[in-house]
Amino acid sequence: MPSVVEAVHAARDRAPVGREALRRVRRGWDRLILESLRTASRAAVRVRPLPRLEGKPSAPRSVVVFSTAGIGDTLSDTPAIRALRESFPRCRITVVVHRRRQAVLVGNPNIDRLVPHAKGVLRFFRTLAAIRAERPDTAVTLRANDPDVWPLAYLSGARVVASRPAMTRFPFLVNLPVPVPDWLERPGVDQTLEIVRALGADTTDPRMDFTIPEVAQRRVADILAARGLAGRELVAIQVHRSPRLSFRDWPLEHFVSLGRRVLAELPVRVAITGGREDVQAALTVAEALGSRTTVFAGTLALGETAALLTRCGMLVTTDTGIMHLGFSVRVPTLALLHPYNAHRVGPHGYGRLHRVVLLDRALWGGEDPPRVGMDRLTPDEVFPVLRDFWEAAA
Repeated sequence: MPSVVEAVHAARDRAPVGREALRRVRRGWDRLILESLRTASRAAVRVRPLPRLEGKPSAPRSVVVFSTAGIGDTLSDTPAIRALRESFPRCRITVVVHRRRQAVLVGNPNIDRLVPHAKGVLRFFRTLAAIRAERPDTAVTLRANDPDVWPLAYLSGARVVASRPAMTRFPFLVNLPVPVPDWLERPGVDQTLEIVRALGADTTDPRMDFTIPEVAQRRVADILAARGLAGRELVAIQVHRSPRLSFRDWPLEHFVSLGRRVLAELPVRVAITGGREDVQAALTVAEALGSRTTVFAGTLALGETAALLTRCGMLVTTDTGIMHLGFSVRVPTLALLHPYNAHRVGPHGYGRLHRVVLLDRALWGGEDPPRVGMDRLTPDEVFPVLRDFWEAAA
């Protein structure tokens, strides 16, 4: 009979196999649901086809906007939402956002109603009911990680359904297709601005928006006071490791090396930010840097992280949602980026407020995804740019 220890080890060995089997079942189920939804949608559009549009549609009175991607992508959609508000000031704007990302848009002055959405049959009909209550005449999909967004747009009752056809397997549910053939060559904010331009909307300001709640400002002020950091010069470092796009990550030892240079040469303290999944990495870096470093990773909500960033002299980050948050709240941001996607995710429209340190283009052969990662960008390359940026900002 195996010992308890042997049983634990055996269970641990079986766990990855079980998780992979579960993932396969989920993928199969998702494919089944997707195909069922496509079949039902094709049948529905034969019974009630969308009207044929001639030229640019008339100005909308009520528009529903779908933006259901991650933090960075949702923030990148805020200029398109502002363009709708500036161009159609009397239009009612409803935005459907992923329920885990609604904090990105809460308080946005360009939005009249925010509808949180997630996968699931019940949530689908709950979202649909909320949308139809707004009686939209126009539906616009900017970005969506969930395929059921396009059926929702069709079922909303809108006469105009605008979207980039290449991003969906439901192009037959779109009657205002916006191709954007150079999508991958555009900055992220300009990608979705091009979609709303098809409606006649535009803005001269491509910068992203984020509204920091007053309660978040007060809580962060209290936290900083309690930790003896009120009035201190702070440099925020976002430590994050992506579960999928590891080529974007900077090694922890590089963050440690850079942090030591920062603390040795600048009169600052370091604040380490990140999500709950980044806590262990943040603690590892903080332990190596010593007492002038404080870990905030895993302890702050998104609005509170934004409030903290506004109290920092600089944010140092790789390509993360918090990088886009730094752009949005106008904190000087030093972005460590890969040439693979720097032109899409880097700062756009901010002048010299933010700066980029780019991995040497010669190290990347143009493959997708990149085989060479950000570990080839050394702290010795980053620190001189950081120091010059700090002095210029000061």
